[in-house]
Amino acid sequence: MRNMKHIIRVLSAALLIFSLTITGALAYKFDFTTVSDVVQKIQEKFAGLETYQATFTIISDKMGKKVTQRGEISYKASNKLLINFTSPQGQKIVSNGKMMWIYIPSMNVVAEQDLKSDAGIFSTGTKSGLKRLFSKYHYRFAAKEQPEPQSNGSKMYTLILKQKESRSGYRKLKLWVTENYTITRAEGETSSGKNVEIVFSNIKTNIDLPNGLFKFDVPARARVIKNPMIAEE
Repeated sequence: MRNMKHIIRVLSAALLIFSLTITGALAYKFDFTTVSDVVQKIQEKFAGLETYQATFTIISDKMGKKVTQRGEISYKASNKLLINFTSPQGQKIVSNGKMMWIYIPSMNVVAEQDLKSDAGIFSTGTKSGLKRLFSKYHYRFAAKEQPEPQSNGSKMYTLILKQKESRSGYRKLKLWVTENYTITRAEGETSSGKNVEIVFSNIKTNIDLPNGLFKFDVPARARVIKNPMIAEE
């Protein structure tokens, strides 16, 4: 049970970065003077995103112990989500907008979570929830020169987010944003000292994603744990 709760906490924290990435896919290029302008435009344009799909790699590192996860994320407004892991194989997170399921086949466990409006882990997937998220972080550019030159010759806007108050989740985040304003990489440092990096590729937006994609049937013999996540204050 303890290990299962740890997995759920890790996946829940990863949802924060996924949500930020989904919103970043909508932003567009414009002249700006401050990082606040960038954040404001992301918030303003969030409502225009219908669907988002990308492949991802997550690398978690704590005290030198690294764990790599891979898969594909699909999102559809409002709050429909499917995260299919290819590693670990079969693990998934599914939401139909009202309920969220985290399936861990290695433990034969399903965590089933009610999603309340503008509350809890999934609130970042709404316009008001996104605004609430940014209100909990101080944010700035990571370097004076923006977009910042990268080692591969490209240029990326780089943003640093730091928690205003100490709490669970990510106390610090760094985002890499293309000149077309798509987030392709994010790094987070949790309150427990774990470093998590997520890299996105094959990003597609506003493609056809049927509602049936976000349906989840609990396996007949799986153990179901109701509402394991505590909503944010």
